[in-house]
Amino acid sequence: MIRYRAIPDESRFEAELQSNLHPIHARASGIYGFIEATVSPEGHIDTASPHRAQLALWVEDIDSGHELRDVEMLRRLGAKAHPTIEWAVTRVWPRGDGRYRSRSLVMARGRSRSIDSDFIISVNGQRMVVEGEHVFDMRDFGIVPPRFFWLWMEPQMTVRVRVVARQVTVAADRPPA
Repeated sequence: MIRYRAIPDESRFEAELQSNLHPIHARASGIYGFIEATVSPEGHIDTASPHRAQLALWVEDIDSGHELRDVEMLRRLGAKAHPTIEWAVTRVWPRGDGRYRSRSLVMARGRSRSIDSDFIISVNGQRMVVEGEHVFDMRDFGIVPPRFFWLWMEPQMTVRVRVVARQVTVAADRPPA
């Protein structure tokens, strides 16, 4: 098993929310954590071997480019009590054509939800890139969709994640964390 550590400056989180006026985009770089997997010489994940990932981002790093909206977002996400959004990948299986499906536990605002989502993974030498997308309902995490006077937002949001990671060590050489 090989451990890959996320490169925060190259990894990103993007969320798109729909409102009655226009789409709202929020972004954050700085995804932290690791991915452990057995990779074939062709760059495919051996899903029959043990694998896992634990990743997180700081809520305060999410930015929509609009200060008032960002302050309200931080308040609704409970950033002081729950400063991170975290996800732990517990299972991966192949879908074909270089695509995989994962089962993850996502933790936001003190609530956890199990999700299944598709992603693409590529391994080139000691570098791994994982890209995926999932539609979340913010109410599943206890977040009431914002309303500002004449502006309101739909509860569903599309989240896209790109994690760029670098091989750091062979995890089998030491006990699991």
